[in-house]
Amino acid sequence: MLKYVLAGSLVALMSTGANAQQVCGQRTDVVSKLDSDYKESTTGMGLVNNGSVVEVFASQSGTWTILVTQPNGVSCVVATGEAWESVTKNAKLGPTV
Repeated sequence: MLKYVLAGSLVALMSTGANAQQVCGQRTDVVSKLDSDYKESTTGMGLVNNGSVVEVFASQSGTWTILVTQPNGVSCVVATGEAWESVTKNAKLGPTV
């Protein structure tokens, strides 16, 4: 269920704003830019049903980026923000929702 909510949220983010411009490029170029300009690195990733890969990048300072890479190697930034916090799952309590 959670993966469907996340997928729906990503679609909503990608389609909001008639004048919104998506930042897209070859994955190696986008990842290099995230590293050099924001000091962000991959903190998690997952596979979407259409073969795309969703990655979350975050920095020590709290900036974060969600990147979707299509099977053809084109990556697009779908969301960015601040105040990222890593959360660990407590095995005794189960997953946090």
